Amino acid sequence: MKPEILVKEVDVSMFVPQSEHVQRLGMLGKTFTEKTLQQKRCFIDFINAQFGERPLASLTLQDVIGYLMSVDRSGSWKNTFIGTLKAVYQEAAWQGMNVVMPPFPHFKRNSKKADVLTTEELNRLFRPEHWPSRELYLLYLCTFTCGLRLGEARGLLARQIDIEKRVMVIDGFCRDDGFRTDYCKKGWNEDKKWRVVTIPDITLSQIEMYLRERNLSGEMFLFTRNGNIIRREYAETEFKKVLKRVHIEKGSRRLVPHSLRFSYVTRMRRNAETDLVRRLVGHTTIEQTEYYTRVVIPEMIDAVTPALPAANKLFQ
Repeated sequence: MKPEILVKEVDVSMFVPQSEHVQRLGMLGKTFTEKTLQQKRCFIDFINAQFGERPLASLTLQDVIGYLMSVDRSGSWKNTFIGTLKAVYQEAAWQGMNVVMPPFPHFKRNSKKADVLTTEELNRLFRPEHWPSRELYLLYLCTFTCGLRLGEARGLLARQIDIEKRVMVIDGFCRDDGFRTDYCKKGWNEDKKWRVVTIPDITLSQIEMYLRERNLSGEMFLFTRNGNIIRREYAETEFKKVLKRVHIEKGSRRLVPHSLRFSYVTRMRRNAETDLVRRLVGHTTIEQTEYYTRVVIPEMIDAVTPALPAANKLFQ
């Protein structure tokens, strides 16, 4: 095999169910669940997005580690990226390529968690005039006031919003490659981990008007830019710009989009029971797993409705 073969050509069938690659690993004693294969394939997509057009033999330690040091990801995520890339080198060897793999190091796993914002900072941050677009402002307003992950907010569809019941059903998220799943981040095809969250008054009124003005319904995405789903990198970059624009000093704090979800949890726990907050944000425990997989949506709505008064106090 020619040494100039591209990364995306080496890993094209890696971790694909029923592929020769997966069958071979099975014969070597390595088995994978459907969820694990999906996760592995997701990291293959990350690798291809960054290095797919490069010949595998041309990748250097500086290329890979330099990239990983530039992204705002946890040490665990970066180690999984490296581990998956190592599997690409192993697959290349199986395909007859003689490519030397750089001595990739491991990142520390105890990455600093996101910090929360103060009441004064939140009120300063959430003024529409500070944001580059209405879409991005509402995306982040939903992220904070509904306790969403950024991927869940990016992947919001019109049908997920129930104006009458004042809730949204979280039944998927948008991956970094732009693909929207039909399961939540901690779920998979056979255990989707759907949940329902309340929409406080300040967000409900704006979303209702936004849906009506844009004539959004059904499977249409709420938040787009130039006709496409808002990319994670763009959303994160603009979030940082807005922090600077409103003079929110980070200091030693780690202020990232996920800080809004952390702030939501912290503030909701002041006025709502801990178990109720856990249901709203979808944190995984044995009890929550039973809750999300065995009840129907109407029952989930009834269960989280008592959280609405607490949600209406998020900016207080």
